[in-house]
Amino acid sequence: MDEECQICFELLPRQLFLQITANCNHELDVCETCVDKHIQAQLERKGDVEIYCPSSGCKKEMQHRDVKRIASKQVFERYDTLMLRQTLSKLPEFRWCKNSRCGSGQINFEEENAPIMTCEACGQKSCYTHDVPWHKGLTCSEYDIKRLGEDEATQDLLERETKPCPRCGVRITKDGGCHHMTCRVNTCKYEFCWLCLADYNEIRRNGNTSHRRTCQLYA
Repeated sequence: MDEECQICFELLPRQLFLQITANCNHELDVCETCVDKHIQAQLERKGDVEIYCPSSGCKKEMQHRDVKRIASKQVFERYDTLMLRQTLSKLPEFRWCKNSRCGSGQINFEEENAPIMTCEACGQKSCYTHDVPWHKGLTCSEYDIKRLGEDEATQDLLERETKPCPRCGVRITKDGGCHHMTCRVNTCKYEFCWLCLADYNEIRRNGNTSHRRTCQLYA
C-alpha cells in the first residue's frame, strides 16, 4: 500500500519511508529522498551539523548514525567532513593554521610548554598560547608585555575579535552564534561568512562550495 510523503506529497511504496531517528515516535511520513534533500539543505544553509527530523512537530536531532543510514554518499561525506572540523575545533589543544590559504590544523599536546606550532601542511609558524601567527623575536611573556600598551592592546583586540565588512569596510564583532554574518550598517546589510568572508548569496545559490577551499565550512 502506498503512503503520501508530507513534504513532496508523492504517493510512494511504504518501504521508502524510514524512521528518521531512534527518538522519533511519529508515523513514518517523510520519504527517504526528502530526508536526504533536507539534510543537504541544512548543511548548505547553516554550515553546521545540527540537523533535526523534518517531520512536522518532531524536531528530534539526527545523530551521526541516522545521517549515515539515510543520506546519499555525497551528502553524508559533506556532513562527515563538517562534523570532523567542528569536533576538532572544540578540542582545547587544537589550533587551526593561521595561514589563510592553508585550512589545515593540528593538536599540540605539549600546549604552553611548546608554544611554537609549525603547520605540517604549509610550514606556517603560530603561537599556541595566543592563537596568532608566531610573534618572531618575542617570547610569549614579552608579547604579553607589548600588548599591555593601550594602543597595542586596542589594535590587538580589533585584529583578533573584529573583521571588516567585505563590502563597506566597517569592522564587525562576532558575538557567538554561527558564522553567518550580516553587516549592521543600514545602507550595507552585506551577508558573509565570518571565517572566509565569502558572499552568503553565493552560498545560498551554490551551497558550501562557495566558501573558500581553505574555509572550515567548505565541503
